[in-house]
Amino acid sequence: MGYPIIQPSPSSTMPRKPKGGYQSPFTRHGLRLGDAPRLGFTTFTIHECGYLPHGSDWNHPAVLSPFWRLYRNGASGCHVRFGKENFPLQPDRLLLIPDATPFDCVCETRAPHLWLHFTPLQTTSAFPRRPIVLPLTPLLGALVESLIAARTAADSPLTRQHLYHHAAALLHSAFARLEIPIAPEAPERLDQILRFLHSQLAGDLSNAVLARRAIMGESVFIRWFKQHTGLTPALYVQQARARHAAQLLALTDRTIEQIAADCGFPNRFYFTRVFRRHFTSGPAEYRRRQVRAG
Repeated sequence: MGYPIIQPSPSSTMPRKPKGGYQSPFTRHGLRLGDAPRLGFTTFTIHECGYLPHGSDWNHPAVLSPFWRLYRNGASGCHVRFGKENFPLQPDRLLLIPDATPFDCVCETRAPHLWLHFTPLQTTSAFPRRPIVLPLTPLLGALVESLIAARTAADSPLTRQHLYHHAAALLHSAFARLEIPIAPEAPERLDQILRFLHSQLAGDLSNAVLARRAIMGESVFIRWFKQHTGLTPALYVQQARARHAAQLLALTDRTIEQIAADCGFPNRFYFTRVFRRHFTSGPAEYRRRQVRAG
């Protein structure tokens, strides 16, 4: 059965283009935020929100993930161990843990446990890879309570939508309290190269291909790229592929062979060798170590 065809009435006409001003989003009095990503403002992909009102056996050694974590416990008794430092999880604070930060989960007693797993959509590589403690201000405390209420409501598409917005509000408010390192302004041509590179990780990203795209000679391009990023193009590509592979290992059920191909590695053997160089373990072991419970 086809869809009915709606015939226009004889008097109908094409909609006219609205006349008048105020077509621009900018005014003489506002502050433009077009360069917000460079200034460190970010939005987020939120992978998971969890809340266990009675806690769990939260003891997990050698956690290392390709996404960020936010923790808040409703009582004392658990902590994150980072090297020789301990970061207690307590009601009066939030704990943020950047991606690629190795730590241990340690819990002597069960405590109400809230967590978010998320990925900032703008680069945050300037952050030191160590836990960050944020005191729980009245605003953050209210947002935490709203998030817990949304997480414990009966599951439905509408409550998931509400949960996402409450989680995003907490993350934005938490990040607003951080002193985010400002990235140096990069040439527009470099931004174009990096966007192309990250969108084509499965393809040919050799120095020659990237240099042609930048309209430079190969040797000039390598020096120019390293001057602005601190890395040679080959090493930057290798790191980008390894980090993307780590995300796929943690967040998807694709086989290791599929992930190797999707990230531009010619075979599993070479993929494992490169991945171990960046994450100190092979992809199979890395996937097994990922913590599901938060």
